[in-house]
Amino acid sequence: MDALDKLIHGYEDTKNTQYLGLSGMPLFTPVEQLADFLETFPDEVRLMWPTPLSLPKVLFFTLRYYVFVNSIFAVAYGIPTGMSPKQCSDAFMRISYSSILIMIASEAILSVRVYAFSGGNKKLLAFLIVQYVAIHASAFALLCKFTETVHFAEYPIKNLPCFPAEAKNILLSGVYALLLGSVIIAMLSMVYIAVRKHRNLNSGLIIVFYQDGIFYFICLSALASANIIVNLAAPSAGMKFLLVQAEVNIQVILSTRMLLHLRSWAEENQWRSHGSIPTSGAVAALDYSARLARRDQQTVSTLDLQFAGRLTETVESEY
Repeated sequence: MDALDKLIHGYEDTKNTQYLGLSGMPLFTPVEQLADFLETFPDEVRLMWPTPLSLPKVLFFTLRYYVFVNSIFAVAYGIPTGMSPKQCSDAFMRISYSSILIMIASEAILSVRVYAFSGGNKKLLAFLIVQYVAIHASAFALLCKFTETVHFAEYPIKNLPCFPAEAKNILLSGVYALLLGSVIIAMLSMVYIAVRKHRNLNSGLIIVFYQDGIFYFICLSALASANIIVNLAAPSAGMKFLLVQAEVNIQVILSTRMLLHLRSWAEENQWRSHGSIPTSGAVAALDYSARLARRDQQTVSTLDLQFAGRLTETVESEY
């Protein structure tokens, strides 16, 4: 394939990627992101606004609103035509580093959930911190190496969208592989905790933890694997980033919805127990649940109270 053919195919693939994104074909484009935000905004106001400041709450609101800034960066890179190589490079750097920071923050929520699911196991906390820093520092370093290999060229045809003329995409696949590894470790940790500590419990809170975690794992594993395959197998640079923003957006949606689900469970439990919904106070279950573990609750099983109490103690002592 000569240079002109590569140029034509790169242009066609880039435009197709843009059309797919704007039409909503990939999962969770900015349109779906906005729809999800509007759908869950009443829950956010009711369930998250009254809670005290904590690390999980900061992560929730940072992801919840910054993802729209990231979408602006994505549009600024993918839609305009006729930009210079320098302008394309700057736009590419912005969306690349913005996207990786979102994914790192989203996986921080997953790690905090695993720690809370363990009931505050300090050894597990040390393990989670070490593996989180090691994996995500490596992923960020690989992304930096990848962006150094990305080059944009001045083409004889004007009004083309931005697409790299050269890049070592194996490095980007390494980033996705590391992020996939992080999700797998978190999921295996939750399975281990469930088998060792909670296998005899039939707690609604545990079910929420476990079901949301499994769904998160399946979706993110599928998207990360798809990104690795597309990045390595796509015939042109224009198609290699087809699913990148889909993974970013769905990761934000899933991680923030997991928090809302936990808080919603606590609200329903408080309603059943006391006939009213708490609007403030310390929060259990990763600061997304109101105090669940009051010892005078008669409608919640003793095992549920013990587990919820451990979650409350863990979160309130750490955050």
